[in-house]
Amino acid sequence: MRTAAVSTEELFRSTTQVLWSHLPRQPYQWGHRKITVVGHEPAQLNSLDVPEEWVAPQLRRLVRPFARHRTAAAGASAGSGYTELDLVDRGMYQLVTVDGVTAERFPNTFRCRSCEHFEVIGSRDPIPSCPRGHGKLPQFQWAEIHNCGLLRELSPPLCVRNCHAPMILKNTSQFQVAQWFWNCSKCRSRSDTPVLKFCPRCRSGRVRVIRVAQTSAHYPQHLTVLNPPDRTTYSALASTDVRAAAIGQLIGSVQPGLKALSDAASDGSNDSDPETKVRTAAAALNIAEDHPLYQQLIDHQLRQVTTVNRWRESVDELKLDETRLEAVGDEALALARARVAEPIKIEDLIKHAPSTELLTTYRRYQDLLKKYQFAEITLLQKLPVAHIVAGYTRLSPTHEQQTRRGPVPTGFNFFPSGRSTKFPMYGRTMTTEAMLVRIDPQAVVGWLVDSDVATAPDVHNAESAYVWLLRNLPPITDIYNPPDDPLTAAVLGLVHSMSHRFMKALAVRCGLHIDSLAEYLFPTAAAFLVYANARHEFTLGGIEHVFRYDLDAALTELDADPRCVFDPPCRRSFGGACAACLYTSEVACERFNTELDRNKLFGTLPPLADHPIASSEPRWRAFWRP
Repeated sequence: MRTAAVSTEELFRSTTQVLWSHLPRQPYQWGHRKITVVGHEPAQLNSLDVPEEWVAPQLRRLVRPFARHRTAAAGASAGSGYTELDLVDRGMYQLVTVDGVTAERFPNTFRCRSCEHFEVIGSRDPIPSCPRGHGKLPQFQWAEIHNCGLLRELSPPLCVRNCHAPMILKNTSQFQVAQWFWNCSKCRSRSDTPVLKFCPRCRSGRVRVIRVAQTSAHYPQHLTVLNPPDRTTYSALASTDVRAAAIGQLIGSVQPGLKALSDAASDGSNDSDPETKVRTAAAALNIAEDHPLYQQLIDHQLRQVTTVNRWRESVDELKLDETRLEAVGDEALALARARVAEPIKIEDLIKHAPSTELLTTYRRYQDLLKKYQFAEITLLQKLPVAHIVAGYTRLSPTHEQQTRRGPVPTGFNFFPSGRSTKFPMYGRTMTTEAMLVRIDPQAVVGWLVDSDVATAPDVHNAESAYVWLLRNLPPITDIYNPPDDPLTAAVLGLVHSMSHRFMKALAVRCGLHIDSLAEYLFPTAAAFLVYANARHEFTLGGIEHVFRYDLDAALTELDADPRCVFDPPCRRSFGGACAACLYTSEVACERFNTELDRNKLFGTLPPLADHPIASSEPRWRAFWRP
C-alpha cells in the first residue's frame, strides 16, 4: 500500500496498516523527522468486494447509540438533518478499499523553542524560519479537538492593541493547557482570548488541546464480518428470508449447511403456487401434463412447500418482531457462515488419528467438552473475515466519554465523501484461522434457573433450549450499552467472560500474544469464536496446532485458578473483572471489556458477616463446577 504523506514524498504501508493507522482525517506521525500529518481521501474509490446490504444490520447496531444522542440533542425541530441511522437505512454508504489514500501535513503550526515565535502556514508551504535567526521552526504538534469530531489547528488571536505583530504562545511547559496564554511579540500585551475556546463546530462545550498523534485523536469505528459473500454470489442470499432461515437452522427446523440455508430462504420467499411453477417449468422442457414425470414434479414441489411451511411456522412461533428478527437472524446467519469455513471437528480428529497416543488425546477432548459443558469446539482452517472501518470518533471510543462532570456525548463521523452522494467505508478482506466454541444451550438454561434469574422451562433438548433462549432473551441492539433485560445481560456476561478466559488459555499455547487474537460473540446462540487477528497475508497455524495437539491443556486451564490477584475486592466489589484477570486490550475485545464477570463462571462468593448481599443482586451458581 502506498500513502503519499507530502506532495513529493511517499510512504509504503500494507493494507492492514493503512486501515488502522492511515485513514482520511486520521492524524499520525510520518518519516524519520516525526512530522505529523493527517490522512486525506483518495482521488478515486475502488469498491470492496462485499455487498453493502450484507453489513447493514451490523452497521445499525454500531451507529444506533450515536443516533440516540443526536436525536436527543436535535429533538423534533425541523431541519435537524439525518441521524447516522437514517443514512444507513437509506443506503448512503459504500464499501471501498484503502487503495490510494494520501495525507498532508497537519497541523501547519510552528513555534520557536527559543523565542516562542508562533506561525501558521499553508499545508503546501515550506517550513518557515525563525525571524530572529533561530533556524527552521519545529512543528508545533498540538491542535484543538472535540467530541463532535472537530480537529483544528491553533489560531493565534490579534493583539488587543492592534499591533498587527506576530503572537507568541507562552507557558507551554505547563502540563495544564488552561495555563497557556497568548502574548503580543511587540507590545507584550497578554491576550484575553483563551487557548481553550468553545467548539465552533457544535457549540457544545470547550475544545481540548492535545498532541494530534495521540490515540485519543482518532478511534476507528469498525465492523468484523465473518465469511461475507462477494457481490457476485450475494444474489443467492439476498432474500429477505435468509435470516429467518438461519434462525430456523439454529432451532433445527432447517438442515445444516449453506446450501440448505439458501434453498430454504429462496423457497420461503417464493409464494407462487407449486402447480403453476411446475406447469411453467414443464412447458419450458416440453413435458406434457399426462407424462409420468409431470406428476413427479408436482409431488416434489408439494414436499418442498410442506418443508418450507414447517420451518416458517417454527420461526413464526417465536413471535419475533422485525427488529429482533433482524438482530437474531444476523447473528444466526454469521454463525452458519462461519461454521462452513473448512471446519475440522473433534470427531474428524478421532476418525483420522495418526497414532494411538493421539487417539487417546482426542478422546480426552470429548471428555473435557462434557466437563466444561461445551456442545462443540471446531477448528476453522480458513475463515474469510472482512474488517470494515465505518467511521471514527474523537476523544472516546464509545458513544459517550465519562468525565468528572458526567458523560459527554461523542459524535460518530463518517469519512468525507467528496463529490459522491455516499459516504465511503474503508475495508479489507483476509483469511485467518479460528476456533468456534458452542456452549451447551441446555446447560445455559439450567444455569439461569439455578441462579434464580429464570423459572424452570420445559427444555428437553438443544433445539428446545435454543427456542427458549430466542423467546426470552431480547437481542443486543448496540455494542456499547449494557442490555436492559437481565436475562440477556446474564447470558452475554457468561459468554463474554468465557470467551476471554478461553482467549487467555489459547494465547499461552498458540504462540500468539493475546492482543493478536480477537473474539466474535454469538450470545443468543450461546457461542463465541476466537480468531487470529492477523496483520499479514498468511496464516501462522498456531490455533490449529493447539487444536490438534494441546487442546486438553488449554481447556483444563479454564478453571485451573479462578482467583485474581486483587481478590476478594475484584470479585466482590469491582464486578468480578479487572486488568489482572479478564480484561484484554480493546483491539481484542468486542465490547470494550464490559459485561465481564468471573462470578458467572465460578459462582458468587458467600457473603461476609458484616456485608450481606442485597436481595436484588443475583447469586450466580458456578457454571464450571469443581
